[in-house]
Amino acid sequence: MAKSMNLPSVLHLLPHLVHSAQSLARPPISNFHVGAVGLGSDGRVFFGVNLEFLGLPLHHSVHAEQFLLTNLAVHRCPRLLSVAVSAAPCGHCRQFFQELRHSSSLQILVTGEENCDQNHDRVESLEKNSPDFNPLSKFLPNPFGPHDLLDGGTPLLLEQHDNGLDLLPQDDAHVDDNSRITSNGMRIVVN
Repeated sequence: MAKSMNLPSVLHLLPHLVHSAQSLARPPISNFHVGAVGLGSDGRVFFGVNLEFLGLPLHHSVHAEQFLLTNLAVHRCPRLLSVAVSAAPCGHCRQFFQELRHSSSLQILVTGEENCDQNHDRVESLEKNSPDFNPLSKFLPNPFGPHDLLDGGTPLLLEQHDNGLDLLPQDDAHVDDNSRITSNGMRIVVN
């Protein structure tokens, strides 16, 4: 897609996709559409959007950056390299990014507030220039996280770890006190 748009790299493509991501957001309470587009270490591009739920307070919302990281985890992408986002990440999301093993090398580009259409000239200028990504440290100047608390072998966000659960087809084993049947017919066994 970057080649078809005559962009020098996938990194240059990210800000162009932010508006598309924003259009997928569902903020019925605030009407503030946030889109995040990230480049994974495997070369794939992932979207994240904010989701708000009527009848629930805003602190129950899913932020675009959290959605993005969940999308990477579900698709087994081991590392997030760069993010273009329509609005500056909130403090919670900055800390969420800090929980990644390679947070110090994560690059973030804020394409603009609320609506990318208002920043059309800025996005267009990125076609010729290098996108102005900044390290997470610019957004979170005094970081504190798992790197300060845990040894290097402890699995962090996006890393595989054993949660002590096995998902098995329901008919593979007998049901006992250590297992439960899920709604999709899988059996969860606690090790």
